[in-house]
Amino acid sequence: MNIGSFLSRLFSKDLAIDFGTANTLIYLQGNGVVLYEPSIVAYDTADRKILAVGEEAQAMRGKTPQVMEVQRPLSGGVITDFSLASELLRRLIEKICKRSFIKPRVMICVPSTITGVEQSALIDACHQAGARKVYLIEEPIAAAVGAGCDISLARGMLIADIGSGTTDIAAISLGNPVVSRSIKTAGEEFTEAVASYVRQKYNLIIGTPTAERIKMEIGCVFPRERLLYATACGSDAATGMPRSVTLNSDELREAFDPAVNAIVQVIKSALEDTPPALLNDILEDGILLTGGGAKLYGLEKRLKMETGIKIFLAQDMDLCVIKGAGIALESLGKNIDAAHTYYKN
Repeated sequence: MNIGSFLSRLFSKDLAIDFGTANTLIYLQGNGVVLYEPSIVAYDTADRKILAVGEEAQAMRGKTPQVMEVQRPLSGGVITDFSLASELLRRLIEKICKRSFIKPRVMICVPSTITGVEQSALIDACHQAGARKVYLIEEPIAAAVGAGCDISLARGMLIADIGSGTTDIAAISLGNPVVSRSIKTAGEEFTEAVASYVRQKYNLIIGTPTAERIKMEIGCVFPRERLLYATACGSDAATGMPRSVTLNSDELREAFDPAVNAIVQVIKSALEDTPPALLNDILEDGILLTGGGAKLYGLEKRLKMETGIKIFLAQDMDLCVIKGAGIALESLGKNIDAAHTYYKN
């Protein structure tokens, strides 16, 4: 081991990052998941000076004066505002590595069909945030590893990782994706569907936090055993005056149909292109669902009904991607050849 490598191991701990549209999760080498905060930034609109990030910025959402704005620097799983994304990453990394003498290596999760331009923007943002070296790991691969699957086997498996900004589908065999699909329809789309439905049907404008709360409380994509109700408070679109309406779970099921149908179609598309030998394995073993978006009530029942294939929900589904990236990170620290199973440089 050369002196540079020795000092790096001595004074720096590497990080795995799931930089999601809604939340950022950070895994610290040897310590596990140490940060789980909203991917959100509050800044001054005059000079774009950053005022807060993460949980502190989330608390300001919908409550800021005109001179301030709260914004997510990612949409659909990719960076939409480079400077805000870099600063968000920098500040979150500093929370973990503020006493490190050497910059960390970073393993960061990406959608399976990320473009070269999007990939370059993410790598640059990581370097701007203080990363010494950046490695990429595809989200379905990380999710499968984090869910406890042995992806090295010569056996096909299909994983659907439904996050906030993207749904990533991959048929995996021998440690690599054989078929990959990614669409920008996921948890965020379901939240937007609530707000859109309330606006169209009740002429009521509600904020994103309200729509998110209602989605979590009564949202479903398969009939519930009994109706659930939630109150939506907002502004009347005609008068601007405050008003509230009561929604039921069946209404939301109707509102969610377009987004669910899009996810169903991309899964079917992946299945259609999967080689027959791997498809036989998938029919026997079923499809694994991971990601926070997969928590929506009845999604596994709806997908089973639409595909005719068994559906399994991973444990700690919103943590599978970061846990898998953490496993890849640990292998990077111990054995560079083993790490190549998971990441691309």
